[in-house]
Amino acid sequence: MASCAVVVNMPESWVIPRFLGSRRQELLDYVLCQEQQFSAATVSMGATRAVVEGVRRARILESLGNFERLFLDHLKPILGELGLEFGRIELQVTASNDGDYFRSHVDGGPDGTREISFVYFLHGEPRPFSGGELKIRDSTVTPCGDTLVLFPSNSVHEVLPVHVPSRQFADSRFTVNGWIHRGAALKGYLAGGSACPTI
Repeated sequence: MASCAVVVNMPESWVIPRFLGSRRQELLDYVLCQEQQFSAATVSMGATRAVVEGVRRARILESLGNFERLFLDHLKPILGELGLEFGRIELQVTASNDGDYFRSHVDGGPDGTREISFVYFLHGEPRPFSGGELKIRDSTVTPCGDTLVLFPSNSVHEVLPVHVPSRQFADSRFTVNGWIHRGAALKGYLAGGSACPTI
């Protein structure tokens, strides 16, 4: 099995390896069984959302089903250890197949309270795809299975094009993406903005 390591060279970002451990495969199996429930990924267009292939191309699953609790039960203690209080947490699964990408953007939302974004690499190792690196400002993160990466939501980031030679759904770059909304300790946590598109 190939080994991988993730390093994000920017402040206020965290990398958590072996996030779900032995439970990762259970979640992946669930996701694979939900193939017909995935829909085209959208981007925010102010108060509405739309499919804009020039900005984002992938498929998303809006619910982790019964695995949402498992995921949050692993996530919340980590947030506590990092000293991050939180409000609402959004979750979705993204399947990126051959040629899929997400151009540079920041993670906004209709209420503007997203503070921390995260990407959990759900795939196994060795991965059945190439590309799909997550660029956060000047850092490039190579997808590493069972690794969680957290970073400020106002950081410009993108997903580089994914290459899936088989084009099979099961070989996609699977991630759980999420957004942690402002809690008491996150108020005023970050300032700034960008003219880039938002999720």
